[in-house]
Amino acid sequence: MKSQLLHGSAHYSLASLLALCCGMAGAGELSLITGLDTSIGKYGGTDSTVVRYLPVTIKYEQERSTFKATLPYVSITSSSNVIIDQDGNIISSGAAGARVTQSGPGDVVASWAYSLIDQPQHGWLMDTTLKVKLPTGDKSKGLSTGEYDYSVLADFYFLAGKWMPFLTLGYRMPGNPPGGSLQNTWMGSLGAGYKFSQTDSAGFMLDARQASSASSVGSRELTGYWVHKFTPETKLQLYAVKGFSDASADYGLGAMVTHKY
Repeated sequence: MKSQLLHGSAHYSLASLLALCCGMAGAGELSLITGLDTSIGKYGGTDSTVVRYLPVTIKYEQERSTFKATLPYVSITSSSNVIIDQDGNIISSGAAGARVTQSGPGDVVASWAYSLIDQPQHGWLMDTTLKVKLPTGDKSKGLSTGEYDYSVLADFYFLAGKWMPFLTLGYRMPGNPPGGSLQNTWMGSLGAGYKFSQTDSAGFMLDARQASSASSVGSRELTGYWVHKFTPETKLQLYAVKGFSDASADYGLGAMVTHKY
């Protein structure tokens, strides 16, 4: 799949992935995920930048594998020329000017996750994920770097009754546009979830990432979330984010809805 994403066109690769997921739906589980993420931050400047990120994700799960394809719609209001990454975060900004709003489809993100440990081993579970960002967003609007990005992640979970601590370690390899200075970065998350009942759970996580360029700083964010299952097939997740560095949004709010078919 990775070679198809590399050598095929972005739109054709996404269509192929979705066709594969839908064609295999009878053998696994298909889900649709959508929502809205809004973040506001000054990112070391004097004026605020507002990013609204509306993703549409198709997820297909079969045995130990999970495939995802996400197409976001992005809106950026700022007085600077900014560029966002595959998660909707600001990775660079330019000189201040007139305050404008740029919007349109963002970069497609495709991923494959595999459960290396899908049955608890001394309480532990482990997943690994390969992720690729396809440069389908409009580079002139700051909705894309115009380059392919790749990420590798490992997720660890520990089952402790109603509590579930978790840890994520990852390495991102962004494509560097001509004249750019983006660099590979380590990133990680540490948090815990708590199950109140069969329908409600909540948790928190602290995210950290190295600076994306020599001229920027690393990001640090704290997220709190709540999940409610309306039915076994449909759930709602609400979350709030607080940033603690110039590379992070000052704060953010989001909501995601997942429905299984």
